[in-house]
This record gives sequence, structure tokens and C-alpha cells, in this order.
Amino acid sequence: MYVVVAGAGQVGTLIAQTLLDEGHSVAVIESDKKKFENVESLDVLAVKGNAASPAKLREAGINSADLLVAVTGSDETNIIACVIGKSKGCKTVARLSNADYMKEGAETGRLDIFSIGMAVSPDMVTASQITEMLLLPSLVESGKLSGHAIIIELRLTDSSKAIGRMPASLGLPSGAIIGSVTRHDAVIHSDNAGEFRPDDRVIMVLNSKELVANVETAFGVPPGNGKAVGQRLETGMHKIAIVGATRMGIQVAKSLENDRIVMLIDSCQDKCSKAAEELGSTLIICGDATDSELFDEEGIQDAGALVAATGNEEYNMLCCLLAKKWGVGKTLAIVDDAEMRQLFEQVGVDVALSPRMMTVNTIIQQISGKRVSSTITTMQGSGTKVMEVLVKESLWMVGKEYGQLKFPRNAYVGSVIRGGKIIVPTKFDIVRAQDHMIIFLSHESLKKVEKMFSHHNRRGLF
Repeated sequence: MYVVVAGAGQVGTLIAQTLLDEGHSVAVIESDKKKFENVESLDVLAVKGNAASPAKLREAGINSADLLVAVTGSDETNIIACVIGKSKGCKTVARLSNADYMKEGAETGRLDIFSIGMAVSPDMVTASQITEMLLLPSLVESGKLSGHAIIIELRLTDSSKAIGRMPASLGLPSGAIIGSVTRHDAVIHSDNAGEFRPDDRVIMVLNSKELVANVETAFGVPPGNGKAVGQRLETGMHKIAIVGATRMGIQVAKSLENDRIVMLIDSCQDKCSKAAEELGSTLIICGDATDSELFDEEGIQDAGALVAATGNEEYNMLCCLLAKKWGVGKTLAIVDDAEMRQLFEQVGVDVALSPRMMTVNTIIQQISGKRVSSTITTMQGSGTKVMEVLVKESLWMVGKEYGQLKFPRNAYVGSVIRGGKIIVPTKFDIVRAQDHMIIFLSHESLKKVEKMFSHHNRRGLF
């Protein structure tokens, strides 16, 4: 596939590199001199200029491109580039930061009026992920699989009772399976992980989100008093504090205010007034979230979680660290620079999320998933990829034993969803059509794994 990427910022560069790793031909257009240097070292056709220019798009090969991914810092440039790309018969994907361009409440979707096949809103995608995490007792990262199954990632600390124990000794509930352990950037099968260590990232596959509370107990993660209530998971986080009346902060508050006590804090009176117009029961507090007196007066220290969603990374970190000191149970910070996430968690922030990385993951998941009947979720904490692949009748491996499948290094089948139930296949189990394989892999092995599922002639590749 030939892909033109408009924009060589962090998002565009990561998308270009990922597409190259998957074996695609890529061209990148960028007008900024510094950003242009990001892609000159890559094996791409690098075009310096305005991505909304028909001449520059022609120079990048738009006339023969299969896909245009427009991720410049300008929504208008992205829209114009997509209009031109669509006129050339090209499929289009665009990042749109301005909520006015998106359908109400939509994270992604078609925008035919702008000739965009898939539009992605970074704020909405990230707000949705934050909301999902706040409805889980452990504030773990999560993703959805077929049916009601979900994947979750737990970060083990020194205080976890799982430290020093073998996976089989935890007494996990039925329907909860350890898929992988990520340790020092290596993706390890649970059978080979040995005793759990501090900073291990444990990725699990669960039959339903109702099992999260039991998993939390088994690992000794700080309790959230979770219990299942219908399709939602009620937790001990009855009160949520959000710092920053940004688009993202307002969206998170809007998603939670019907089920939780929500407090939205911002020092700007104008932003508070605007938030008050959009929100219902959310308590709007105009003040500095780092002020200890404000914390005491408003009872913020009783919050189960604090989300720092301002546009200032340093301020987000400070808010989270002070919130922990003053009694808030969990903290989550927005970190625009993806490379800073690890630092935030090292200094004590429970979860750090990068809207840029979430945008990259969403776009790549859509592109890759459509090609091999799969979905790919990247767990931001560990970087481990979880691929769910629907096994088609014509696939070469149907009828073979799972033990005969030779996966590349750092990739393996951790579980299978069959008939709506999760199983761990033995090496003698037979691969069946309609199996949903849950594969755990590193970024480096993605291309080889996808190749295994792109052949439908029943011949093995490895």
C-alpha cells in the first residue's frame, strides 16, 4: 500500500515509521524545517511544503496513493488535503482537534462533508479512555475485545501482594487469564515469567469487566470496592476531581456527571463560565488546584481520583503529586509529549496518557485492522500490542494444532475466544475457523505476525 502522510510532527512521524515497519511505501509532506528533519532520515519520499497544496500533494504521489493520512497541526490544512486526496480516488484519514468539526460526542467517524473517510479527535479519544479507566476499580488501562471480553493492564508496585509469587498461586477467578508480562521491554509468556517483580506490567484477558474487582483483589492492587451493576461497573470512586476546563476535561466531566460526584477545577473564570454552560451537575470550582486551602475547603482530598487535564504538563504533574500527598487515592495526568509518560509514572503519577499516542494507535488500528480482519490495541504503559484476529475458513492454519504455529520472537497466542468463552489453547488444540486469537506481541514482530494471517493457502510461513 502507498500512503501519503501529511504532517511530520510526533504523530505523523510515528505513523510513518509504523507503516514502514509494516512494509508499506510512504511519502511525508511537511512545511516546517525542524519537523521536516524528523523524516529525512526515514526511508520515505520526503516533500517539503504545504500539505494543502495540490502541487505538493502531486509531488508526494497522491495520484497513485491508496491512502492519505492528514495529521498536520492545522485542522483546515488536514481538511483541504483530504478534499484533494478524495478527488484523486484516495482513501482519507484526518486528525481534527476542533470539536466543532466533529459530530456530537464522536471520537472517530466519517465526515463525508469534508471528504474524510475517518476523522479522529484526540481529545475525544483520550476522554473516552479516561472515562473507561475511571469506571475500573484499579484505574488500569483497558481495551475491548469480541463480545463482552476486555483486556486490562496492571502495573505492579512494591506494595502489591503478587510480588515474589508465581502467577499460578494468585487464585485468579475463572474467566480471567494472564496474557503476558512485560518486563524490561520484553513480552514474556506468563508460564516463563517466574515470580512477579516490581514494575512488571501484567496484561490480562477477562470474560467481562465484572471480573476486574476479583482480579484487583488477587493482585493486591489498592481496592476500589468494585461491584457489578448492570452494564456499568460501580467503584469506590464516588467522587472525581478534574483539573482543567479544557475540551478534554469538560468531556470527561460530561461523561461521568450522571453517575459520579464530579468537580471541575480551573483558575480561569472565563473557562469556568463556559464549562458551566456545557455541564449539568458538575461542581465548577474557580481556583488553583495546587492550593492546599482550596483542597480542604472543597473536600477534594476525599476524591477517589484526580484527573489533571490542563495543557501544561508540569502543572499536571504537580497537581497529581500534591493530590496524592493530600489524600486523593488515584491520579491520572495528560502528557502531550509521549516520551514523558514514563517519567510521570516514575515520580508517582499513577497513570500518564498521551493524546498524541492515542491518536497514533487509533489510526494505525483502523488501517491495520481492515487489512487482516483484526484489531490491534497498544497498551500505553508497556507498549505491548494485543492483536485480536478472526480466523477465517480459508486461512492456512485452520485444522492445524496450535503447537505447530511458529510465531516470531516476542509474539505468541495467549488465549482464544471461542463460542464467546476465553480459553488457553494447549499445543494439541486444533485451530478452528471463527476462533478469535488473542496474540501478544512487540512492535518489532508486528509485520511478521500480520504476514502469517495474510495468506489463505493453508501453507505455513515459518
